[in-house]
Amino acid sequence: MGRFRDVWRNLDARGQLTIVGSGLAVLVVLFFLYRVASSPSYATLATGLDPADASEMTKALDSAGVSYRLASGGTELDVVKGQESQARVALAGNGLPKGGHTGFELFDKQSLGVTDFQQRINFQRALEGEVARTIEQIDGIRGAQVQLVLPQDQLFLDQGSQASAAVLLTGAAAVDGSTVRGIAHLVASSVEGLDVQRVTITDENGTLLWPTADGAGAGGIASKLEAEQQYSAQLSALANAMLVQTLGAGKADARVHATLNVDQTTLAKVSYAKKGVPLETKTEEETLTSDGSSAAAAAGTSSNVPSYATSGTSGGGTSDYKRTNAETTYGVDKTVEKTVIAPGAVERLDVAVLFDKSVPADQVVDLRNAVGALVGLDANRGDTISTATLQFAAPPKEETAAAASGVGALMANPIGLLKYVAIALGAGLFLFFMRRSLRRRESEEFAAEPTWLRQIEGAVPIAELNAGPARAAVDPAKEKRDQVKEQVEDIVKKEPEKVAVQVGQWLRE
Repeated sequence: MGRFRDVWRNLDARGQLTIVGSGLAVLVVLFFLYRVASSPSYATLATGLDPADASEMTKALDSAGVSYRLASGGTELDVVKGQESQARVALAGNGLPKGGHTGFELFDKQSLGVTDFQQRINFQRALEGEVARTIEQIDGIRGAQVQLVLPQDQLFLDQGSQASAAVLLTGAAAVDGSTVRGIAHLVASSVEGLDVQRVTITDENGTLLWPTADGAGAGGIASKLEAEQQYSAQLSALANAMLVQTLGAGKADARVHATLNVDQTTLAKVSYAKKGVPLETKTEEETLTSDGSSAAAAAGTSSNVPSYATSGTSGGGTSDYKRTNAETTYGVDKTVEKTVIAPGAVERLDVAVLFDKSVPADQVVDLRNAVGALVGLDANRGDTISTATLQFAAPPKEETAAAASGVGALMANPIGLLKYVAIALGAGLFLFFMRRSLRRRESEEFAAEPTWLRQIEGAVPIAELNAGPARAAVDPAKEKRDQVKEQVEDIVKKEPEKVAVQVGQWLRE
């Protein structure tokens, strides 16, 4: 500390200000780095929040002891990294987020003076909110608004109206037709007496998604393109996997373009057989047997008839009469067939395969046939396959890829990059000011020349020597030199560095 005080005293005001400024700059840089390093990192927990939901979610996180912050005007909630699971559990325990919809919790508190009309309205609001919450749980749906029309019960069915629903989806651009159909059936199944064809679904752009033939807007064009792209990508992946396994990576590439028929067709067929089918059969038999003998006339009209009237029917003849009558009712052999042809039939396949020049020609022919068999080419259907042999581009070097990945990883974390830049800047400023101060001190005088050194070089007048009392017997000059010598030896022992610097300065002069 003594040396530091001596050095500080020997500096001029400019040098002192330079050292103080450098120290303050270092302290500011260290403080900034400490704040950046100690500040917590946040992870996004929820976006697009309703202000009411955001207020309730912050209260739940406060009670759970989870650190958070609100961003994007209060519509985004971020929590400290590492506390995401704890935050989700705390929010789920409170039934959050609700999505800004009011469900059946509307009936948790009821007043005695509520009317039947208010009850119907509250039930409709609660049902709309519950359906909207259910729709928002589907992946890809950011928000949903549901409007229901619930008819009142009437005495006669023909006097009543039918239920209907209107659904507005937000963020439904990436939703396919099957998901839209699922939402329509979900809404219809959630409301009593609601037919699925009376459900209207639109997106935020006003595009009608349901009811349509395939559940997608633009008349099924998006569904057709999506189906063709998925099927083509699947066949291309199969062909490329076989080529890579056979030739290795970077030797061949296959692309498949599929044309599909996504129209749903219903085929009805009625056929009749040439022979009828017996439905009912009736058989009638009649028999009459007589041996020719006559018996006593029975009482009645026949006994009063004269004999000449019955002379032709009596006598000793015999009779054996038998009659059989069969009647069959036939039905028409009719067959009714109703077949629903599922969409997705392949109309045509076009395959293109590129080979590197290093692949032999005989292997090109064999692999062409193998790829055609793999994707299911049909010449009668008009499918085509073409091959070409080209010089493939060389793959990028590993060093370049590694360097690119390192830069990408560094740019992906701007906070970490800022830390390193701040550290380098602070160190550079500190070294610059220190070097500037040292160079200035080299050109300046280290310390003023001591008075005792000037007294050694100067001569002492005789009058001053004789002025002191009782000095006649003692040599005053020798005594003075002895004192100075002792002082010099003492200074050399205590502060050798200053003496060496001063002697060096004298030598330079």
